[in-house]
Amino acid sequence: MTELAKITLENEMDLTLAYKRSMSIAAMLGLTLSTQTAFATAVSEVCREIIDKATQGVAILGTTSDSGRFFITAAIDAEVDSDFNRRSEGFEYARKLLPMVELSVSGTNLKIVLQLGIPRSNRLDQHKILSIRQQILANGPVSAYEEVKQRNATLVDLNQRSEFALEEAQLINQQKNEFLSVASHELNSPLTILRSYAQIALKMNADPNSKVAGYLGKIENQTNKLVKLVRQLMDISKFEHGDFSYDFQPVSINPFLQSSMESLSLLVDKHYLSLHLNADTDAKVMIDLMRLEQVLSNLVGNAAKYSSEGSAIKITLELSKDYLRIAVTDQGIGMTEESQKMVFDKFYRDNQIKKKYSGLGMGLYISSRIIQDHQGSLQVSSEIGKGSTFSFDLPVIAMI
Repeated sequence: MTELAKITLENEMDLTLAYKRSMSIAAMLGLTLSTQTAFATAVSEVCREIIDKATQGVAILGTTSDSGRFFITAAIDAEVDSDFNRRSEGFEYARKLLPMVELSVSGTNLKIVLQLGIPRSNRLDQHKILSIRQQILANGPVSAYEEVKQRNATLVDLNQRSEFALEEAQLINQQKNEFLSVASHELNSPLTILRSYAQIALKMNADPNSKVAGYLGKIENQTNKLVKLVRQLMDISKFEHGDFSYDFQPVSINPFLQSSMESLSLLVDKHYLSLHLNADTDAKVMIDLMRLEQVLSNLVGNAAKYSSEGSAIKITLELSKDYLRIAVTDQGIGMTEESQKMVFDKFYRDNQIKKKYSGLGMGLYISSRIIQDHQGSLQVSSEIGKGSTFSFDLPVIAMI
């Protein structure tokens, strides 16, 4: 069947629409006015029965062919109850108007086909039918009601596509999170064992300056990088699944920062790392020690990564009554305004940065989430060629 028009049967106004569409199509196919009227009346009578006694009715108007002869055809589908009456008044009247009216019921599905032969003298062929279809599309709706109906159908279709796209995106995201979780856990154990053996071999090596010691040192360094990446993947997976846990405790910030300097200095041993505190004032904050150390390590590590060897990295502390601010400032390459807006997004990396510096764009995302869970915020200020300052605020629970 070549479809020329489709009408969903929902209310009485659809009867008028079905009649007008049937008349229009029959006229375009070259049928006489009386034949047009007979076909359109039969279609509208059947549609009336569908609207009154069935649900989810749809009428498709078009043409079919058999042995070289063409027919104007209406195929109507609907859902019916088991006690549906096939001999109702509307169907009987349609049978009187048209030579072919077929009804079939399969379970709850009702299918009705109405056909009327088109004279061979009309010289109809498939090419002409396709031209008629293009003309129908070009002519547009036959009434204001059909225009509104078409717009509503378009909106419904767009809404369904959006819902399907959202469901698909959610499924892909779920599968990605499951992969991250499984992969990171599977990688963590062998990497930890590999790093441990490299450390043991380094300690057992008699000559620390030998080539073997150098190779073992490189193995340990690269394994440490892999372990860090795997742990970041595990953290992201935990965030996505809501499994990221904390051990909050009240901590004096000055001693905490001072005790962190040793490990941070080793992390960036080719840079000058300095800590600036107010010796006369201290504050207590509620933090997870390990997680806040993770944030500092990430910020200081990034500062070293994007600045030249021998440059200064400064950690400063500012105290107020309600909040304290910890800032890490470098003298590195700086960031564009666009990058500053997106740098805390998961997996974000500036296109220019990708070409020169390795990474997956996870560290700042994880750090920002950790600070948010500490009831604080992580922000950045930067200027190209002059360095960056990453700072985060934490609520103060007591001044010391």
